[in-house]
Amino acid sequence: MHTLPGADGTATALALGQAATAAPTLVHRQITGTAAVLLALLTSPRHALGTDTHSAGALVRLMLGASPADVAPALAPAGHWVVVHGRYTPAPPAGDDPAQLATLGTALGTAYLYVDGSELKALVPGGPDVRPEVPAQAADLGWVLGFSTPVPASELARADVQAGRALQRALAAQVPAVVHTGDPLTVHGLVPADGARELARTRFAPLGEAGSPGAPVLVETLRTWLTLHGSWDRTAAALQVHRNTVRHRLARVAELLDVDLKDPGARMELWFALHWLPDEDQGRTDEDLSGGSGRGKSAVPGQRR
Repeated sequence: MHTLPGADGTATALALGQAATAAPTLVHRQITGTAAVLLALLTSPRHALGTDTHSAGALVRLMLGASPADVAPALAPAGHWVVVHGRYTPAPPAGDDPAQLATLGTALGTAYLYVDGSELKALVPGGPDVRPEVPAQAADLGWVLGFSTPVPASELARADVQAGRALQRALAAQVPAVVHTGDPLTVHGLVPADGARELARTRFAPLGEAGSPGAPVLVETLRTWLTLHGSWDRTAAALQVHRNTVRHRLARVAELLDVDLKDPGARMELWFALHWLPDEDQGRTDEDLSGGSGRGKSAVPGQRR
């Protein structure tokens, strides 16, 4: 099944059949895909040989001062739009390639595309309260996509922000696409996983010079202390050590990492770095937690073990 952008801004389903005595090969699928692209070139108002009067009329009205909400009904009878942001992950294709734009339009079900190097923006007509469908073809073409929720034309600016944030989340999570939801945006969703792990390793690397009791013990002491909101007594009880031991360890952490643990910003930075510390490093941390003494294992619920 393929979709073809229609002249009225809607998508038309197209079924291409092929009679064969054997399962279709890669060549057959490539030919079918090429046929869909050629048909999209003929049916898409952006790439058709003729001029689409609805789109041209809307453009004229916009340039003469009309608002998007005024002209949108001429382009999408349903009245709602999904904004799409995209990033081409390999080398960027040529933005003016009509075949590329037609293929994207076919995958997204829209003719309203703008490609600038490796960046894509699109407007997809959609109904209210309908979750956008992520086309598998777009990922196959090398695009990572972020989708907004359907909004009326008067709220396109808000949807544009949603799509941009969804794209950032997709890139950070290394997934083909993310559809915006009402879930709160988190720092962890914005930072690419590889970069976060490297930042954590680099941030705690100076602890390797700590000597006894060792970097794993210092890392776990810091984690427990931050989890317990800087309480010396509760941290000492959780780690089964004297509170002066906790103070001594954290003073060593502050010295080696060159941070002021009284600074809330420094505590926040270290907490994120601890969250991003790779699992294999966490494993070494826990195995050597108290220098093999059997003491010092975290008794705090929810701590990594």
